[in-house]
Amino acid sequence: MHPPLRFNRNLLSSCIAALALANAGAAHGQDVAEEIVVTGVRAAQERAIDIKRNSAEVVDSISAEDIGKLPDTTISDSLQRVTGVQISRSAGQGGIISIRGSGEVLTTMNGELFLTAENILDSKANYQDVPSSLIAGSNVYKSMSAKQLEGGIGGSVDLLTRKSLTLDEGLNTSARVQASTGSITETTDPELSAFVGYNWGDQTAMSLALSYGDQTLSDNEIKTKAGDNVQDEASWGGNYDANGDGDQNDRFLIMSNWDGPRLYKNITERERLGLAYNFNSKIGDAFELNFDSFYNSMDEKAAGNYVHLGDETVGYNRANITKLYGITPVGQEDLYAQFYTTGTEKLMDGAIRGGVQSDFRETSAHNNSLELKYDMGGAFTGSIRYVNSKASRSTDKLTLAQKADSPGGDAGLVYNAAGATRVVNPGFISTRYPVSFMSSADDVSVNFDPALATALADSNAWYFHSSWLEGEQHQVNLDVLRADGNFKLADTGITSIDFGIRKSERTASRNDFQYFMDTGLTAYDPDNNNTEYQMLNKYHEAGYTPNFIPQGALSNYRVQVGATKNPLTDPTINFEPVRGVNLDESQVVSYLHRVNDFGDGVSAFNASIPMVDTTKINNNLSFMNMLYDTKHIRYSRPQASYEIVESRDAFYLNANFESDLSDTVKLTGNAGVRRVTDTVAVHRNITDSDKAPNILAGSDYVHTILLDKGDKVDYVDHSYFLPSANLNFAFADTYKIKVSYDERTSMQPLNNYGEGGTTGFQSQQVDAIDGHAYQPIGEVRDGGNPNLKPWKTSVYNLGFEMYPNDSTLLGLTLFYMDISGFSDELSEQVAYPDSDGIVRNGGTHKTLIDGKNAIIEGAEFSYQQSFDFLPGLLSHTGMTWNYTYSPSEKKGQKLAFDNSTIPFNNTAKNQSNLVLWFDNDVIELRLAANYLGKKYNGQYTNWTTDPLQNDNEAGLLGGLDKWEDSTLYVDASGTYHITENFDVNLNIQNLTEESNRKYLRWENFRSEYYNFERRITLGVNAKF
Repeated sequence: MHPPLRFNRNLLSSCIAALALANAGAAHGQDVAEEIVVTGVRAAQERAIDIKRNSAEVVDSISAEDIGKLPDTTISDSLQRVTGVQISRSAGQGGIISIRGSGEVLTTMNGELFLTAENILDSKANYQDVPSSLIAGSNVYKSMSAKQLEGGIGGSVDLLTRKSLTLDEGLNTSARVQASTGSITETTDPELSAFVGYNWGDQTAMSLALSYGDQTLSDNEIKTKAGDNVQDEASWGGNYDANGDGDQNDRFLIMSNWDGPRLYKNITERERLGLAYNFNSKIGDAFELNFDSFYNSMDEKAAGNYVHLGDETVGYNRANITKLYGITPVGQEDLYAQFYTTGTEKLMDGAIRGGVQSDFRETSAHNNSLELKYDMGGAFTGSIRYVNSKASRSTDKLTLAQKADSPGGDAGLVYNAAGATRVVNPGFISTRYPVSFMSSADDVSVNFDPALATALADSNAWYFHSSWLEGEQHQVNLDVLRADGNFKLADTGITSIDFGIRKSERTASRNDFQYFMDTGLTAYDPDNNNTEYQMLNKYHEAGYTPNFIPQGALSNYRVQVGATKNPLTDPTINFEPVRGVNLDESQVVSYLHRVNDFGDGVSAFNASIPMVDTTKINNNLSFMNMLYDTKHIRYSRPQASYEIVESRDAFYLNANFESDLSDTVKLTGNAGVRRVTDTVAVHRNITDSDKAPNILAGSDYVHTILLDKGDKVDYVDHSYFLPSANLNFAFADTYKIKVSYDERTSMQPLNNYGEGGTTGFQSQQVDAIDGHAYQPIGEVRDGGNPNLKPWKTSVYNLGFEMYPNDSTLLGLTLFYMDISGFSDELSEQVAYPDSDGIVRNGGTHKTLIDGKNAIIEGAEFSYQQSFDFLPGLLSHTGMTWNYTYSPSEKKGQKLAFDNSTIPFNNTAKNQSNLVLWFDNDVIELRLAANYLGKKYNGQYTNWTTDPLQNDNEAGLLGGLDKWEDSTLYVDASGTYHITENFDVNLNIQNLTEESNRKYLRWENFRSEYYNFERRITLGVNAKF
């Protein structure tokens, strides 16, 4: 057993306070990023070129001018223009980034680990909650040296903050006020950033930066192929020749009976706050003190209404039928007919549900760094640095489903749980009406039968059939103590040696929870001394009846259904332990509004449906307590809650060298090794199939709480030597060849270590021999695996760079990444016993195992040019263009239908950026385009596409591959310098209202539509 590293936090915090009060502190930036003063777009580009040329590593950079003058809210939006960087979008704004096809990206701030609330449980880089205005620049590293922090597989992003001693002497202040609006939301949203700093004679300086923004964003979504089914024409009833070819033998991929199209009209509100305090002071001739405190938070509400179509499919229209070629698996032609898909389907009213999704998320992070640097002008320089950071993220998600019809025995349910009978949705729809749904390349349409549309408008027809509330809380604390040094040896040969040690401790926890409510039912268990339970319920819907309670439970309780009293143990009873709430009830009426528009992605929708207005829900729990007139009780899910303590020791040795190989060729670079040792303590809960006896639940364990059987702690050690070498061959001052090799490691996502095991059973059945009831075993999932190895990769780079002048760059870099250590899931059929102890068909055993190998390779090309050699106004123009080709493969896995290799990550193989700019010191204009090719999204397997299906004629072996269509996002910005200290700027984000589209296997087989809006921002900048 390995004890975790502990810091004396009181002593360290006292030191920090004393030093801060005595000298005040500042942000620490890398020296290479401080050599050029940025004054405009042209200078920003020249600065990025200079950093790339002078760096021993393969690196790309952006500066404060790039971040401030692109129409970007988040740092992710700015980084998407860096060669090899891709981003995913949420509500149209940049979120998770990847580098060269890998999403495992290390984030540092001024060279040390930077915590954000989005990367608590994994090594993803997501800057959605970090305001871009607080950052002075960033360096994106594609090759690493031994002195750099370990942790990124694709690379690392080093965020740079302002260093106060670089300010002009005296007072420095600036402010920016902006207002933005969206083409769909049409609200006016405020944004404010301000900066104040003071430099006392270039000896002591401090600064404070503030950023605040409150935005309302459109986030409409359509899912059309959520549950695909395979049927032939003959099975539809009657003589139906869908494609008109004279027979009824053709098969179609269609929406399944219960999980058809879903339309979501969502609004996302994000309120961001950021503060960056920098303090910088020279102490005598040898020391410099830097203190950096960076705080950011975001409150987000993503909520809206949805309509769900798809319970009963009864026929298909001949319109928009597309033949899908190549769907027959190779070697299985004799088992399959040719398949088609219908873009138009006729559904029944039983398919129609509506409701609310309301998600609240709060994030915050606070990163503090205290560094004391030593430099007497001699051979040795060094620093001691302490970092203390913490971050948290909490979410709660409410889903409220309403129904207008009541098929299957729910019609007019009568409740007597409180002693008085009542009827649920007395105006329920009993007549069957057709609904026509059509999908096309860019949108969908829904047309209800006019009589059905009229019936759906009546709030008396609806009731809340089901609802649930659940959430998570994540927390992380980080302590780092490190010492770094450099010893200068000579001007040529091995010029200097870098060395250092680092100790860190990171404690991360996840608490997954669900809310339950009191049903008013009292049950007893005769098998457990007649123990009484006040019964709770999570999912407020019919079907989760007491026949899943242990034998004999609830046998003393009776409920009135119609005019008959029945014991609750009678499995024929269709009883809702939580009554349905009608939309016409007094506590609901004030929350209602009518929804008849689901955004530009839905070209037709001819109904007006009463639904809860989510803008009136300020707190999900309070709303649920009001709706059901009771208090909800929160329970943690033990199998999904854990704590992980990681203690890491590292030391490095790195040699820097420089040598003239000839009169025109110079060799520079570095080579070294980093030693990393991890001790990981995984604290998790022991669970099995036993459920809490006081909760009404079905067979699926997600409807209840598993009993916590105790705690388990696993200690795992990992040690790595990580060698690196960066060689730069400079030919005069114009050409450079860069050759590099380095090895990297990164922790697995913490869920892969900490999640507990679960056992799930299927719906109750009756034994064929003696008639006793039992539940068949379904799935046994091990959950996390503490013995999984960390990610490991070897990275090779070969780069060719040309610098004709200070404002021009031509670059080509070839790269190859050999990756191992990622996780895969192993599924096996095992002879497990059913709930009665008898082994019948067994169940599926799923466990996480170490993945084999994956490869990412490709090429990056970049071109940057200031056209100052052109005449007239053209001399004030310039451009940046880059292209990245990054195919990947996961060895040993193939796509089902064409036997091609499965891509490794959810990234595009082709990516390109084009930026055109104009800068004449009075007007700055910029037009930026970002192109991403199609992206692989994994495999889709439903019951018809599951390779384990017994009916091979129905099953599609291996599933359907999912893809995200290519996108082209265009942004524009302009700044007018009225005076030296006063600017007006206009930014337009997503100029063409580009949106994301997803499809299954074929581009015309659309499965998801995401519609993002154009955003326009007008602002004023002032310096004082």
